[in-house]
Amino acid sequence: MGWVRGFEVWTTPRHVLAYVLIVDALAVIATGATAGILPVTETDWIRLGVLFGCVLAHVELSRSIERARKLASGAGPFVDGLTVWHFTAVLILPAPLATALVVFTQTYVWFRVWRGRRPLYKWVFSAATVLLATQASAVLLLAAPGPHPGLPEGWIGIAFILAAALVRWLINYSLILGAILVSSPDLRAGQIVGEFGEQVLEAGAMGIGLAAAGLVEYDPRLLIGVVVGLYALHRSVLLPQFRRASQTDGKTGLYTPNWWHQIAEGAFTRAEASRACLGVLMLDLDHFKRLNDTHGHLAGDQVLRAVADTINDAVRSYDAACRWGGEEFAILLPEVSPSELHEIAERLRHRVRSLTVDIPGDGQVTDQTVSIGGALYPSPGITSLDDLQLAADTALYAAKAAGRDRVRLAPPAA
Repeated sequence: MGWVRGFEVWTTPRHVLAYVLIVDALAVIATGATAGILPVTETDWIRLGVLFGCVLAHVELSRSIERARKLASGAGPFVDGLTVWHFTAVLILPAPLATALVVFTQTYVWFRVWRGRRPLYKWVFSAATVLLATQASAVLLLAAPGPHPGLPEGWIGIAFILAAALVRWLINYSLILGAILVSSPDLRAGQIVGEFGEQVLEAGAMGIGLAAAGLVEYDPRLLIGVVVGLYALHRSVLLPQFRRASQTDGKTGLYTPNWWHQIAEGAFTRAEASRACLGVLMLDLDHFKRLNDTHGHLAGDQVLRAVADTINDAVRSYDAACRWGGEEFAILLPEVSPSELHEIAERLRHRVRSLTVDIPGDGQVTDQTVSIGGALYPSPGITSLDDLQLAADTALYAAKAAGRDRVRLAPPAA
């Protein structure tokens, strides 16, 4: 039973859990109902294997980018890059194999990208919405002229493809939107509708999926171009906010405050919508002026860089850190529990205290310490990112007032 508790199921409101379980059950029923509609041939299995290979390459090339996109996204349904392959499978594979591709893709991405970062039951729910959308569009395509499975023929066939794409998007989007609204009935409509523009990416992904389906039927080797193209699009066209992440602090290599604040706003909006935990740590190097006066500002810059490297090593791969100003740092920690927040803060404190920074011609700095304040959402009185930062900053001042070189967390996270 402890294994199930790890999924955070028991902390989920009953009406939300009921909605999730109903959608999961419908996905299982729909999958079973469409399993025997079309026979599965050897060619179908070969095509499935080709798509498996494309998925593996795509996920491995883009997983760090997807984490950044997820962190920076808002409250609306998140559009990942997997729709390309899911829609390709709908067009050229019988329903059971299209289902197999969805299950394989979602499972692989869970283990390689999101394991430990999102509750598993939420990921299963996302897979269920994709399965329902896949089954519905596959059934619709059975009425299209041409081979089954296979690309529909003629302009009527194109019309069926467009209809299948619309049905797939509508079902998936509506089910996820329903989960958001059930979870957060007080969420402002603008917080969701404002993210609707990202759904254009879904339309583009299905367009690429149609092209990929044609390539599978013509010459599957050409799919290498699709994989490479998707990777390039992720880095340049589909992810402008990722390009902004290159705006890093020159001394530390961490994010700038402006960029950090942008992704923190998106993370807070998503945490508010899903009622997930979100933590912020504020760090301030103790007696840093004394260090500059003793060893010089160049030595101070070296210590700042060493502390920044320590932060990157100590936090999780999907946390976001910035140099807030001077000798102060800020860290955003999505999906973090109170105990994890305290553990990460203490790990940071101990690692900074154990740092040894070589100063050319001036010995070493070995006695640097750091004071850390932290706060967690949701907590009473915290309704915005500014509130969360203020609570963490107040806790930081409490740590310094208590003698420095310690961690203080704002109640009730302490």
